[in-house]
Amino acid sequence: MTKRRPAVSVNQIPHAFRAYRPKIVIFMGRLLLKIFGWRVEGAVPEMEENENLVLIAAPHTSNWDGIFGFAAIIGLDAKISYFGKYTLFNQPILGRFLKYMGGIPVDKNNPGSGLVKEAIANMEKLKGSLIAMAPEGTRSKTEQWRTGFLRIAEAVDARIFVAAFDFNTKRIVLDKFFKPSEDMQKDLDNLKAYYTQYGAKRPENF
Repeated sequence: MTKRRPAVSVNQIPHAFRAYRPKIVIFMGRLLLKIFGWRVEGAVPEMEENENLVLIAAPHTSNWDGIFGFAAIIGLDAKISYFGKYTLFNQPILGRFLKYMGGIPVDKNNPGSGLVKEAIANMEKLKGSLIAMAPEGTRSKTEQWRTGFLRIAEAVDARIFVAAFDFNTKRIVLDKFFKPSEDMQKDLDNLKAYYTQYGAKRPENF
């Protein structure tokens, strides 16, 4: 009898980005994905201990992206940093959980260079860190994607890795590295075109 592949495995990320959380925590992430019929496909290739990585994930159109994203992070046992609305961190239980998961509270009503500087400062604290970002910068429909992830990657000499949510097939896809050009707008256009192959939870917002 063929053994069924788990919804997600710690072997899908480099050892350099492992959080080494308790096994029961990792199990809960796997269980949540399994209950909803989701799985994580692909893998982030092994990297050097001191390499920085910016992981971008889209389409980001619903709070469900965050729920399944968290489940994947826990199931992967990934050690990451990410930005979250500061008011969420003020809630006793949720706030502690978000910080435990690597969250950085920011005022998203004032986006821009301040947020980018905070990300750069956070990544420079460690020799080798992983930050996850949504290139759209919002769950709502937007014509212009943010360039923050490109500027952060350039500032800390980080590689960019592309991941995706696909609600049509219930997959989180860990796909490939993206090499930026010297034209940020061209890079954003190419990424937007790439993500059209994946099904958003709310297509009208993508």
